Amino acid sequence: MNVRNVLLGALLFTLVGAECGAARPDEPEPSKALYNTFSDEDEMAMGREAAKDVEKKYKILADPALESYLEGVGRRVAVASRRPKLAYEFHFVDSADVNAFSLPGGYVYVDRGLIDFVATESELAGVIAHEVGHVVGYHSMNDVARRWLVDRLVYEGQKAGLMSDQQIHDMIEHYGGTALLFVNRKFNREEENEADLLGLYNTERAGWDPQGLVDFLNRLTEFGADRDIVKLLLRRHPLPEERVETLKNELQEHPPRAGLARNSAAFRAAREKLKRLPPSPPPPAE
Repeated sequence: MNVRNVLLGALLFTLVGAECGAARPDEPEPSKALYNTFSDEDEMAMGREAAKDVEKKYKILADPALESYLEGVGRRVAVASRRPKLAYEFHFVDSADVNAFSLPGGYVYVDRGLIDFVATESELAGVIAHEVGHVVGYHSMNDVARRWLVDRLVYEGQKAGLMSDQQIHDMIEHYGGTALLFVNRKFNREEENEADLLGLYNTERAGWDPQGLVDFLNRLTEFGADRDIVKLLLRRHPLPEERVETLKNELQEHPPRAGLARNSAAFRAAREKLKRLPPSPPPPAE
């Protein structure tokens, strides 16, 4: 566990919590499946192991200023979420694709192409909050637990929890590897809707206008049919017309408070810096 991240998260949670208050009563309550016997420590261990695979396969953008910017946005979102105590990490992938994904335990990866695609920082925060919503909702871990339950029924007497890094690695490989299990996993409609709603309120609580998430989904609808770099994201998340209507209705019924941020000088500076970097390398082979 990254102690620095946990301590920073605790401080930010105190500050964000004091400003934004507790979760609203109309916000979805994340539900851990009854058969999901994995602890938070198990989940974070699985995330660490999966992150090793991701960072071998994908080129991570090692630029201190850009890392600091993304960490700042991501950390605000994370500590305002319904699971603020996980050891979240946020990284840019050096890819022109428009994509973002999360691993168990709070590892969130954002393709640099996403920054060119979004129009405002509130859109970026909304995308990150949606990915954090999948973590908050235990979506990947509930799926792993379902698979593990079947294996336990077949191999009676196996321990429900995880132990060594090697056992975690073997489990991930047994279920198809990190790419199939987490990175390219297609979420079902219920999981998508929950991540959207959790992301909506999470974004507002972190201080950004939640309309940004709606704007981003509208942009996907507009470009999704004929823009190749969006296709990777849509492989995991289907075209969002229905989701947009759900979020619009939610915002109409529960309007956000006034004075929320939409953009920042730091966002504009990050975009400009990314444009000055060398082009992204070709994507890794599937």
